[in-house]
Order: sequence, then structure tokens, then C-alpha cells
Amino acid sequence: RVVVDAEGELLCRVLAYRPFLIKPNEEVLRQIFGGEEPLGVLDVKEYGRQLQRMGARNVVVSLGAKGAMLLEEQGRCLFCHGVRGETVSTVGAGDSLVAGFLFGLQLHGTLEGGLKWGVAAGAATAFRQGIATGEQVKNQFPAVENPHTL
Repeated sequence: RVVVDAEGELLCRVLAYRPFLIKPNEEVLRQIFGGEEPLGVLDVKEYGRQLQRMGARNVVVSLGAKGAMLLEEQGRCLFCHGVRGETVSTVGAGDSLVAGFLFGLQLHGTLEGGLKWGVAAGAATAFRQGIATGEQVKNQFPAVENPHTL
């Protein structure tokens, strides 16, 4: 399984190889599809679906403090709200989301479990200086609401 966290043209070029998971954020979606205005949930969903039509199997869109959206290969679209807390630094939060997602996928065997752990890991990193430890992510996990279908 190949996971890609890249921007712009590089992300678009790798889609032909049908990666298992890609992780754009709102800024990357605007880079690819144009526009400068903040994206609404329906825009994010549509752009994620377009990335799937271009070749991505699963798309998790990092939306910062708002949470994350997962567009599954089987067609479901799930949204997981962000966790309340004071953001200290967003550096590494997207990478932590990917790592948490893969951990949750392995642990639970579901993309939904991956999304919930991904949001926990992204938040745990955003709430401190540096990358969160596994213990800090585990401590954050109970604050993450279950994903819901959009």
C-alpha cells in the first residue's frame, strides 16, 4: 500500500499509480483546483471525489482545527470533528495525522478507525511544540468523537 502526502503537480502525477491513500489539506486542494476562498465541506468532498476519479483510492483531507474528512474507496464519506485545545504549532500535524491513520487502520482494520486515530495524532502534535509521542496520542484519543457519514 502506498501513501502519498505531497502537494500540487507532484500529487497529481502520482495519482496515475492509484495510491492507497493520499492526504491533501485545504491549501493543497486550492492549489490543484484553484481559488483562494476558504472551502466549505461540500467543496472539500467534491475535490476529494475528483482526486479519486484521477486515481486515488482513499483520500483523507486534513482540515486543521476543523477536523478531517475521509473519502473511502467504497464510496463512503466520513467526517471527524477536530479536538478542542490550544494550538501551539501545526508543524508536523499533517504527518502525525498520516501516522495515526496508519496506526488506527492496523489496530482496528478499518479506515474509520484510522481516521479517528489520525485526528487524535494530528491534534496531539498541534497542541505542543514538536511531534507528539505515542503516549500523548493515546491520551488525546478519548477526546475524538466518532466519525459520522456525510
